[in-house]
Amino acid sequence: MLPSDCLSPQNIVPLHVLMVGFDEADFSPSCRSVFASLDPKASMQWVKTLQEGMAQIELGNSYEVILLDCRKAVGVWEEMCQGVEGCQGAVILGVIAGAEKDVDQNRLIEDAVGFRVDEALAPNVLKWVLRHARERQQFLVEQEQLRVQLGKAAYKSEMADVASTVLHNMGNVLTSVMVAANMVESVVEQSPVILVNRMVELINAHLEDLGSYLTEDAKGKRIPASLEKLGAHLAEEQKTVLREMKSLVRNIRHMKQIIISHQGMVKSVGHAERISLVDVVAHAMELSFQPEDDTWITICRDYQEVPAVLADQHQLLQILVNLLRNAKQAMRQYVVDRHELILNVKLKPDDERFVVMTIQDSGIGIAPEHLSKMFVRGFTTKPDGNGIGLHSSIIAIKNMGGSMTVHSDGLGQGATFTLIFPVHKEAVLA
Repeated sequence: MLPSDCLSPQNIVPLHVLMVGFDEADFSPSCRSVFASLDPKASMQWVKTLQEGMAQIELGNSYEVILLDCRKAVGVWEEMCQGVEGCQGAVILGVIAGAEKDVDQNRLIEDAVGFRVDEALAPNVLKWVLRHARERQQFLVEQEQLRVQLGKAAYKSEMADVASTVLHNMGNVLTSVMVAANMVESVVEQSPVILVNRMVELINAHLEDLGSYLTEDAKGKRIPASLEKLGAHLAEEQKTVLREMKSLVRNIRHMKQIIISHQGMVKSVGHAERISLVDVVAHAMELSFQPEDDTWITICRDYQEVPAVLADQHQLLQILVNLLRNAKQAMRQYVVDRHELILNVKLKPDDERFVVMTIQDSGIGIAPEHLSKMFVRGFTTKPDGNGIGLHSSIIAIKNMGGSMTVHSDGLGQGATFTLIFPVHKEAVLA
């Protein structure tokens, strides 16, 4: 219910009344007094014929009440019956003569078009009609204000969804950033580069007899071999640091794209483009798994040759990273000697306008009672989860014209996520 001030006089617009067939100068004084009592005053438009009145309606003029003089023109009510669809919900009142055949005096007649009333009873019925029209007008005003309020609330809710999705996706990427940063920190802390300074000190101390020192002295003889080993170790260390730094740069770029793509979501649906699904999957795997994961997970890839698909590349990358990390966590929760992750990309068997991707893990699985809730916002089975990832993922995929489903035979049976994307039109034509 809206606040009472919504109904205050300053917020009520005047009633718009169309007067058809009445002579303004000779209009019934009793009916005129009814209009005079309105606050605010009604906006009245006078026309001589029904045709002129319908012309005003066709021009887009809107009326809450149409008052029709049926006493002079024969058949005017029947004509109104034919044009009533254009009256846009107005209350229609026809004034009939008291001596009209088959109509008793002081009688009110209602039909599908509106009301007809004896001219003697017209002032009283007019009061009721105007009151009814005013109530309906106020209802429509309240309805519009509610619509505006709901629109604002929906916008705020959408912005909250965008913010929470950004935080969720940023959190996923930050996990990879922290792994890479910790690896670089560990490598640098344990680096044997300090041995170079010690060897330089030994060499500087024996510059005058360096040749005999390196070939005859027990300590000196170990320096060339140690330098060789140290060089190889430092080269391998450099490769590790460079690899992790590249991962850091890639993840930082991904974080930037997350922000950019969600800024775009505020204004419009994500931008679909022609992309290679297999390439995005490969990128998502790099962000989701580390080399040491090979010690406990066997990753099976079955990628068929498929055409490009239509999707938002950065949103799709976030979705796949979320699904792959969920699969990884599910496998960690279910202790076996070795887990298996199967990735499959192929054309949809019954409709080659779509590409199907499946992510099948051998993890903890999903309880039957939870399957129908997996994409519901706020639902999660993780102690530290927030129920945002899968919900935002399925919305984004639907916005791209695709779909996502999940299947599991129960706890301990793993889970399979199936994603379907439309093929790029040019690829279909080719």
